[in-house]
Amino acid sequence: MPDGRVGAVLADLATIGPWFAVTVPAPPGAVRWDALYAAPGGDDPLGRRIDEVAAALGGDRRVAASVAVQGLAARLVSPPYAAVALHGVLPRLGGLRRDPAAADPWAPALPAAPAAVAVPDAGTDPRGAADLLARELATHLEPLYDAVAARVAVSPRVLRGNVVSAVAGAARVLEAMRRPARPRYLAVLDALTGHPALRGPLPAGATGRVLRLDDADPDTEWAVRRRSCCLYVRVPGGGLCGDCVLAGRR
Repeated sequence: MPDGRVGAVLADLATIGPWFAVTVPAPPGAVRWDALYAAPGGDDPLGRRIDEVAAALGGDRRVAASVAVQGLAARLVSPPYAAVALHGVLPRLGGLRRDPAAADPWAPALPAAPAAVAVPDAGTDPRGAADLLARELATHLEPLYDAVAARVAVSPRVLRGNVVSAVAGAARVLEAMRRPARPRYLAVLDALTGHPALRGPLPAGATGRVLRLDDADPDTEWAVRRRSCCLYVRVPGGGLCGDCVLAGRR
């Protein structure tokens, strides 16, 4: 794919909001994002991040691990999700980097001339677009789950549900910023929630699903209901998220 096309897509994503922005080229001090997934010991940025979140939330590392994963997942999924849904372009994430010394150490970056591939049009083949996106995301998400499990005992169902929430959060931003493209990004979201590459060994429907007030109305109200809780409810003074499985039980 021509570098100019990829650059134009990434430049457009940055106008949506900071969590959709990808720095190109990566700054000189950037390190590989997948260094987070190394085994515990020595320099452990993932373990430190979990500890930081635990300190901010009140000390429970299991809750902190879940919340940390949700934040990291949002940085991983938002740019490629928007690129696929809006432009039919999937930036490859193998070279993803971040700058630990930056004001935002979790902001994603890519090398100069980032690789990308064209995907099926989200308007006509959302499942085809979501399939390629889900498989690309899984190259980071699966090792992230394993790395977290090596540090904290937290349910895979919780972590995979967090990813559904992260994509739904990105869709909510697109709702505000790119409303005319709603049929495209909702169709991709719908396909992602049950995709095998994202739910892993969990049964179909175990991560969550998109709910629509009127399936026949493309402009209907919508929501995502996940099938797990991110555990934020256990934080002192915390509560339920809007998509929580517990929301209809209280």
